[in-house]
Amino acid sequence: MVSLAVLVVLAALCGAPFLPKVANRFGYALPGERGLPYKIHYNGRDYRSDVTCAGARWCEEERTPEQRARPYCKPRAELRLGRGDSDPGLVRVDEVFTLFGPSHPVFTVGVTPAGTFTTIVVEASADCYLTYDLMGGP
Repeated sequence: MVSLAVLVVLAALCGAPFLPKVANRFGYALPGERGLPYKIHYNGRDYRSDVTCAGARWCEEERTPEQRARPYCKPRAELRLGRGDSDPGLVRVDEVFTLFGPSHPVFTVGVTPAGTFTTIVVEASADCYLTYDLMGGP
């Protein structure tokens, strides 16, 4: 009887990292398509995306019809992060850990000065990028 209880507890502990709630809370990605969390931590600040949530059901239920109509990610050419026609380029500064999968690169726009960015970019897959916006105030 005791060994069955131990097995149940161990199974729960081993499965917990695969729960979207846990991935979103701690800011890591789950394997597979659309596995990026809604919130990631970079340079001492939290950033949020309204297009992804590591596959959590509540995310889809809370989205407006307009948000549901938007594509999951954009090709780099469509990011439009510069002013006018200029493309300041993306600079790799970090990565989002993925449980049992390759990490996702995190980029800032242009030169990386010291300070806080209002937007960072995460590569979900080949030529598929998501933007994350700064949460909170200064």
